[in-house]
Amino acid sequence: MLLSLAVTYLCFDGILLSMWEKDITKLSFVIMGVFMVMVVWCGSKYWQVSRLQDRPRTTRQEFATVGTSLEVGWFVSDLFLTIGMIGTVIGFICMLAGFSTVDLNNIQTLQDLLSKLGVGMSTALYTTLTGLICSCLLKVQCFGLQQTLCEN
Repeated sequence: MLLSLAVTYLCFDGILLSMWEKDITKLSFVIMGVFMVMVVWCGSKYWQVSRLQDRPRTTRQEFATVGTSLEVGWFVSDLFLTIGMIGTVIGFICMLAGFSTVDLNNIQTLQDLLSKLGVGMSTALYTTLTGLICSCLLKVQCFGLQQTLCEN
């Protein structure tokens, strides 16, 4: 519910459109897409655990099976950080690549450099921010699921 409200806000406020235009790698959208899949995955694990809790004779082994699959969530949350850092590096490379063609006597090349600096920096910041936020949100879900499993 909260996630759908956040996505709606991002759409209506124009933030997603701005990200689409300024993130040349589109890695922010890869991260968000995988995050949506992982939200559904975590929801299915919560549903699975609640079904196990409702059964009168559930063994610890059945809960342990769900706990073992939880490692996927922890791995993907770390993967979000890694993809975000890759986008950061690509953004910095794009930003710094503009310095190779600068002619200080030509105003047009300086204007082009400023444009490349802006695109590279926005790519770096958008991918980093998206990776951090999605990683944190997925870790919160995985932690909650892990705590539920520890109680049983």
